[in-house]
Formats: sequence, structure tokens, C-alpha cells
Amino acid sequence: MPSTRVSHLTKEFDTKIAVNDVNFELGEHEFLVLVGPSGCGKTTTLRMLAGLEQASSGDIFFGEKRVNDIRPRDRNVAMVFQDYAVFPHYTVYENIAYGLRSRRAPNALVKERVPKAAKTFRIDHLLGRKPRQLSGGERQRVALARAMVRDAELYLYDEPLANLDAQLRYQAREDIMALHNEKEKPSVYVTHDQSEAMAMGDRIAVMRDGHIVQIGTGAELYERPHSLFVAYFIGTPSINLFDVDIVPENGALFARHPAFSLEISEANQSALLPYVGRQVKFGVRPEDLHVPRMAPFAVTEFNQLQGVVNVIEPSSTGCAVYLSTLDEKAADYTATLRTRMPASYIGKEVPLAINMAKAHFFDLESERSILSP
Repeated sequence: MPSTRVSHLTKEFDTKIAVNDVNFELGEHEFLVLVGPSGCGKTTTLRMLAGLEQASSGDIFFGEKRVNDIRPRDRNVAMVFQDYAVFPHYTVYENIAYGLRSRRAPNALVKERVPKAAKTFRIDHLLGRKPRQLSGGERQRVALARAMVRDAELYLYDEPLANLDAQLRYQAREDIMALHNEKEKPSVYVTHDQSEAMAMGDRIAVMRDGHIVQIGTGAELYERPHSLFVAYFIGTPSINLFDVDIVPENGALFARHPAFSLEISEANQSALLPYVGRQVKFGVRPEDLHVPRMAPFAVTEFNQLQGVVNVIEPSSTGCAVYLSTLDEKAADYTATLRTRMPASYIGKEVPLAINMAKAHFFDLESERSILSP
């Protein structure tokens, strides 16, 4: 049985529809991430779960109980905000204890749980300080400790890492997952950072213009995106995209572009047959481009792409190479290689082999994937 269920949830502000017919179920110990660009409705969805915004229509269930008309304080939800929401006039101890005291918890329980939560998040030496004496990372850990002392039925996170620098972000991720595993309760986490979503979520719901456009595991979204938007939004660096014509030749199908002609794999030909003579969007992930001699598949003239190297960006596992096609329009694309490419290749033409078994194709009008359901 799902611990939380959202059914046809909609929120309107005057003439603007911020959340439009959102549906999802949350498992008993699931960490669900809502991800999408700014203004897509993810924070509004979270605030409706917390009861801070009233839904215009639709239903929110915690177990079998409909909670739409239940006050925020009576929903037994713990929430961590982007701006930490710590009280400046309280000490760290009192900030952590606030949720317990507001629910009239016994003093003995407060004295037991506050130091334990502070120790978990490495702020037990700061209990007597005020927030103005803390760094941003320390304030965020205060907010997490305050959530931890609660025995909430649902934990909500509204972009809690947005104000932290890169180094603190990684540590805070671990803290959040430690809190999630400690409580073994469902969580909903909002972020605009797809890398963060991929690293943390059991499942990810991608939102756009108030809708959930696809929900699934990180691997499902990455390998089988249902739309052009999901394909482009999920993945760093982003997927490479080209407009190609689907052309039959000698019993096979080809994706033809001014800079290349690629043979479509047998597994994908039947799906693309209706598009013969039409233009579609062809996508290939940067890691599915290979140095020909190191490619894990047979390389022919019909699965190679020639380009000019513009930038080489070394990484711990190899390098990211930024190239341009050789046609007049010179489309840019990226390859992530598991080997280092010397800087002397900048400005030179190089071939790269494409793993056509992992190619993506999208309808230009609907932007839906031609290969995914």
C-alpha cells in the first residue's frame, strides 16, 4: 500500500495554472525527487503536500486518509526549506527542539533527542550558539537535525542544498540520506539539479509546465526518455541532437544529415519505417561516442561522425571533447571519452564511432520518443 498518494492535483493562481493534474504514489520508504526547471510547479506541489498551499482540485492521501482539509501542523510532516528557516533569536539547541516543543513533547524526550540529532549532523559543539554565528552549511545541518528529532510520517525537502557551495553540497547529500535511512519514512525532495536528482532519488519525477512528464528510476529516464525534453534535461553533458532525414537504401534505413549518414540498427528499423521521407530528431549520448579503435562494437563508414575538436576538458576518468560537424552549419556536439585526448588535437578533424544500438529518435512535432512507449 502506498504511504502517500496524490491524485489529479491542481493549483491555480489567478489565471496561471502552477500545477496541472499531477498524479503519483509514494512507497513506504521511498525517496522521490521532483526535478525540473524553475517555475515548473515542483515547489508548489511540495507545499501542497505540507498543507502550506491549498489545492485548487485533486486529492492528497496519507495512507487511506485524505488530508486536503487538515492543517499543516496536524499532518505530521517535517519540512526542510531552501533558506533553512532557523529562528535567529534561538540557540541551535532551541532551534532543533522547536518541532518537539510545538507538539508539547515531554522535556525528557527533548533532552534525549536534541543532543543525539546534533551529534548525527556534527553540530553538537554548537548547541549554545545563535544562527548568526554559524556558516551556511552549519545552518543547514541545524534544519536537518530539527527534522530528525520529529517522528514525522513524511519528510519534505525544498531545494535544501541550493545555497551551499559544491563541497558542502556533497556532505549535505550524505546527511540527508543518513536522515532518510535513520527514519525509514517516505521523502519527497525538490531540486532543479538533475545530477542531484540522479544521485539521490529512488525514483525521479520530471516536471514541466505544471505536469509530470515522466516518472521512473534515474536509469529509466536516462536510457529510455519518453520525450525530447526528458532526454535533454537528464544527463550531464546533455544529449547530442541533430535533425536527420530517414532514408531507405539497399534494404536498410539511414539517418541522413549533411555531415553524416548513419545506418539505423535492425532493432529500431520497424519503429522508424513510418518516418521514411520525413525528418526526425536524432540523439546520441556523449558516452556513446567512441574513439574508433577502442569502440566496443564493429566500426563501419555508416556509424562514424567526423568533427573538428574545439575544446578538450580533462576529467578523472578521461576527458570531455567538444566538437563541431564539418557541414556549413557546423552543429556542436560533445563526446565523453574514457581516455585522454592530447591538447594537440584541438583544431584538428577526428572521427568518432557512434553506438547506434543506443541511439534515440524523436518526432519533431510531438517531441515524443519514437522508440519508447
